[in-house]
Amino acid sequence: MPAIDVHVHPGTRGLDLDAYSYFRRDLKELPRSEEDFASLFVQQDVKALLIAWHPSTAAGEPRVTNEYALELATKHPAAFAGVLASLEMQREDPEARIRQAAELLKNPKVKGFKFHPPDQAFCPSDRKYYGLWELLAGSQSPVMFHTGFTVLGANSDGGKGIALDHGRPIHLDTLARDFPRMKIIAAHPGWPWCEELMGVATHKRNVYVDTSGYLAEHLPEIFQKAIQGRLQDKALFGTDFPYVSVEKALRSLEAVGFKDVVKEKILYSNAQALFGL
Repeated sequence: MPAIDVHVHPGTRGLDLDAYSYFRRDLKELPRSEEDFASLFVQQDVKALLIAWHPSTAAGEPRVTNEYALELATKHPAAFAGVLASLEMQREDPEARIRQAAELLKNPKVKGFKFHPPDQAFCPSDRKYYGLWELLAGSQSPVMFHTGFTVLGANSDGGKGIALDHGRPIHLDTLARDFPRMKIIAAHPGWPWCEELMGVATHKRNVYVDTSGYLAEHLPEIFQKAIQGRLQDKALFGTDFPYVSVEKALRSLEAVGFKDVVKEKILYSNAQALFGL
């Protein structure tokens, strides 16, 4: 069955070694050339959306920029369906940030935007960002936000300065209320606030969820039940590659025994409809 992976980081740049270790991944398994990276998705019959964001904890490598992700998507259209662009959230001029977003929206390869509030040190419901959310809501481009725990800075003194509270799902409830046309994707199951995320996604029609960062059998029980039931039309397949193997994630989804109609929605048709692919 073909699939769309809505949550893929280019493993060719910006690798966080602590995160890789947390997921117990072997670096030898990681395709470091762009050709091998693209080939991996083609072989699995998966189209990926590339996340153009460089974590603050990744050092010593060239940055994952919007330009780099767009270049990959252009070179390898059989593997990559487009890009979720990133913006610098701490820049002093908010109008410049809005202009940058507007310029990115002109590129047909930009299918949406991705934000990591804990690592980017901002709260999504802070009203100083409302001008940006107004633009993105009007564009109808999906906007993805990291929710819950992050392996970035995990088990380090002070968590490398990263505040988990910025990733609480309740902040997305405020956005979904104030911007009902905004298509919001909560990345990951939101642990340790899984119940909070399920409440937000069930209450707000414009909030979607992805499965990234987990194999299907490891998803929190409340999340796994929800995406088979009430949220089956709003659940999206995501891996968080390279931290989670695409091949293992596909096998895992097959093994948990979801009904075929639910599996097809999660793997393909929900993302196809949401991103207009």
